[in-house]
Amino acid sequence: MYRKIYWGLLDPLLLTVVNLTGGAFCVYFLYSDQQLKPVYGWSFLGTEIALFLGLSIAAYIPVIKLGGDTHKVETPTRGIGEFDLFLFVVCVAYVLVVAVNLKTVGIVLLNEEENHVSAYAGHGIIRAFLISYRTLVIITLYYKLIYLKKRFSLFEMVICFVLLIDIATSGSKSSILIFFILYFLITYPMVVQGRMKTIKLSLPMMALLASFPVAIVIVSAGANINSAIQQVGLRLMSSGDIFLLGYYDEVMDSIQASSFFKYAFYPGWGTILKNLGFAITPPEPVGVDVFAYYTGRRTSGANARYNYLAYHFFGLWGGIIYALIIGLLVGYLRNTFKNLNPLNMNYFSFLFIVVLISCSTRLIDDLLLFGNTSFWALFFLTVSYVVAKILHLVLQVVTRQKSYA
Repeated sequence: MYRKIYWGLLDPLLLTVVNLTGGAFCVYFLYSDQQLKPVYGWSFLGTEIALFLGLSIAAYIPVIKLGGDTHKVETPTRGIGEFDLFLFVVCVAYVLVVAVNLKTVGIVLLNEEENHVSAYAGHGIIRAFLISYRTLVIITLYYKLIYLKKRFSLFEMVICFVLLIDIATSGSKSSILIFFILYFLITYPMVVQGRMKTIKLSLPMMALLASFPVAIVIVSAGANINSAIQQVGLRLMSSGDIFLLGYYDEVMDSIQASSFFKYAFYPGWGTILKNLGFAITPPEPVGVDVFAYYTGRRTSGANARYNYLAYHFFGLWGGIIYALIIGLLVGYLRNTFKNLNPLNMNYFSFLFIVVLISCSTRLIDDLLLFGNTSFWALFFLTVSYVVAKILHLVLQVVTRQKSYA
């Protein structure tokens, strides 16, 4: 059913569809084992249908035309342009974050006791900085190469090398895909409008990408190849562990979060307000509560899929309406992105919506994950843009003074 909605193999929505499939498998397993309470089954089925309807209906809603009709891509000049300063600011910030991460957390891939999530227990802000600037560096470099048609400087080549090392040692099984997914997204509007040819992945390249998660398991866990393949496959099928463990009344009752507003908007805004002195207690992640019910530990948790949050916060019928709204929102954002013309937008506006689209499917996967990734990435993008603007104005003033001297 989703084949007409997702855009290709590298569309983030495809991974979300895989997660939805894993979730459906887990719910069906509960049902076949006669462990699924009917209200949970109807809630899951209702939210799945509502999400699909929302994504489908969104295609018929007129989109906002972004960028106007004039060409706004910065024309390359011999001097230092605003975009050059923006790219420099983003790269320097990224290198500083990588250095702090290495000093504080270390190389996650070589840590046999921690994974790429648990290694950041107590260092969540470092992880937010790292993921955000990693994304910003990649899309900014792509923008320079694709839209400005400029070659990388020696400094930027070094940054590319740092990126490769950083991602290869992150311990995340799917981290290498970020290069291909962000390239797919940043070029997709041009491809769909016939302004750019798509790059098709060859079978050897697809096999290489598929083997990367297996290689991560072999290195980090010391597993043999057969065991590593089984672990990766099990991880995909267990993407619905929140349902397998959480669709019980006693588990539902143990969940501490009661305010959807606080749960949805604390990531980012709550952290800033708390650091400004406001007495705000962060909400406990729903997935952590579910794991804690069984283990008594609060070090990790399942991804709280939209179906589970929908029932917990809004009940059966309210949850179905929530799922419909999520589908409409994600679908509308995606259709708006597909129809925009990057050449008629300045670099900040285009990169802003690329970041937003890259995070949008996480509204389905895990609301907290969406809040943390989208807020901080957009926040740092805006801060870097403002800093670049100021530096460019200062540079112009200095240049003019020298020309008058």
